[in-house]
Amino acid sequence: MKQDKNLIKLYNEMMISEKMSSVNTRRAYIADVQLFVNFINKKYNLSVLSLSKEHISGWLDDINNKNISRNTTLRKLSSIKEFFKFLVIDGFIKDNPISDIKSPRRHRNLPNVLTIKEIEKLIEVVSSSKEPKSLRLLALIELMYSSGVRVEELVSLSLKSVNIEKSHLFVRGKGEKERLVPVGKTALNALKDYLVVRKYFTKINVSSPWMFPSSSSKGYFTARRFAQLLTVTALKAGLGYKNISPHSLRHAFATHMLAGGADLRVLQEILGHADISTVQIYTHIADDKRRRALNMHPLSKNIL
Repeated sequence: MKQDKNLIKLYNEMMISEKMSSVNTRRAYIADVQLFVNFINKKYNLSVLSLSKEHISGWLDDINNKNISRNTTLRKLSSIKEFFKFLVIDGFIKDNPISDIKSPRRHRNLPNVLTIKEIEKLIEVVSSSKEPKSLRLLALIELMYSSGVRVEELVSLSLKSVNIEKSHLFVRGKGEKERLVPVGKTALNALKDYLVVRKYFTKINVSSPWMFPSSSSKGYFTARRFAQLLTVTALKAGLGYKNISPHSLRHAFATHMLAGGADLRVLQEILGHADISTVQIYTHIADDKRRRALNMHPLSKNIL
């Protein structure tokens, strides 16, 4: 319908004039809206100005029948919600037919967790060299696996934020929230070895407040560089198929802690999660591992 095409044109012009999003995002929104309008015009022979909740539900049912991923559905619904918000604000419609339509929950994939043996393989590869860069990488790996801190929290640690005597890190996380994180003996030993060679990463006669100083614009070792070195290490350890990243070490820490009987609330505090439901994903991983182990039992068919 010509009227709907004009509305899409006005919506696009509004986004451009108010610089609401990037060019790619705007194009994606417009593409989603156009597909939605085409469906409504053909299915119901109606303009978008005459829709009810039932028409919106019919569109969502059509998407679900096409086996489109939940995340894609979520994006499409978000695009249409923004379009109808525009129609209401600019006075084209009075009531928003999509306002009460709930977004499908975003699917959260379970992290690809490293086993203890795989962690040991990574450490074995790095430990084979006593070069300063290897000692630094080993300290990073050991600290992250021992504490579960976020990668940016780790690389941006200051010298003052590490208390070796009391075995803890003083971390400033998301929202500038501060917390104390305990660290294991093995990680502390790796850190001590690194501190002996830390001077190799600072400029002559120039002090640095960072635990892991570098020549980057931030002044400290970057999370991106850590990820690159970890990928190379994983390949050397024969773990290239695992798609290992620094976050894999954080996931492994959480999962192995729960498997060892750690309290969920304590783990929440250590990881710095505001919502305990974020931590509960690791219980699913631990449960899944236990279930797979149980399936190996000769009487598993009678157990499950």
